[in-house]
Amino acid sequence: MIDILSVTDLFALAAVMLIGLPHGAFDGALAFCLGFGRSPGKIIGFLVMYLLLAGLSALIWLVSPVFALAGFLVLTIVHFGSGDTEHLFQPGPRVVQRSLKACQILVHGGMVTILLPVFHTTEVSQLFIVLAGPNAVLIIDALRPALKIWLAAACIYASAALFKRQYAAAAGELAGLAVLVWLLPPLAGFAVYFCIVHSRRHFTSIWKAMQLFVSRRFILISGGILTAASWAMGAGLYFSQTMSGSFSPDEAFIRTVFILLAALTVPHMLLVDTMYRPTLKKITQP
Repeated sequence: MIDILSVTDLFALAAVMLIGLPHGAFDGALAFCLGFGRSPGKIIGFLVMYLLLAGLSALIWLVSPVFALAGFLVLTIVHFGSGDTEHLFQPGPRVVQRSLKACQILVHGGMVTILLPVFHTTEVSQLFIVLAGPNAVLIIDALRPALKIWLAAACIYASAALFKRQYAAAAGELAGLAVLVWLLPPLAGFAVYFCIVHSRRHFTSIWKAMQLFVSRRFILISGGILTAASWAMGAGLYFSQTMSGSFSPDEAFIRTVFILLAALTVPHMLLVDTMYRPTLKKITQP
């Protein structure tokens, strides 16, 4: 049982809710850019499907929490890694490009999903147990061999950085982040990466693109509405858990942040990773 979160932990979780979580709130504006806003029926259909996917993800977490947590970690690796490496240019043969891209995605995406839990095994084990029950320690056990794969990918990435200048800055960023997640408490390390690195990079990468299709006012209003809706969902989830008496207030706060984050990650990934990047990016870049 986690009865008392430190002040640092509380600030970290609050940052995820106030800064990190809303970075996906601009999905409505993105959907409009991709053509869902051509009619009221299409935008309503998009919102319904988005909420259904989020609700289904949350339901899976409640029914099979260990499976849901493991799936969330895998999806996070792909989403974080894809988002944080899309700006890197990769010249060379296609096989080399794909192999190096896979290494980049794994290394960037595994920073807080593989490296951080290994650095802070005891603390993260407690968090995983709160999120998914005692069987969640199986995930910690699986992360140890995953670390070997991560290190191999990091070595390949580092070697590429020695010969290609465009990778040097990214490799330096990774080295700094590795030190940071080692020194900081796990929740603080996750919050720094999620809020300052990933969310900031995601927002800046789509901001100019969205303004080619819709106004700033529409972007901000739609983002504000979806942000408020996500916070309302979080409040409902938190109070339902505290009122049940099964979790302490701090445990309910942890579960609220990560279950809500996981639930919104699935539709966010489908929109951003499978629709936005291969379509809107082609339109907006020469």
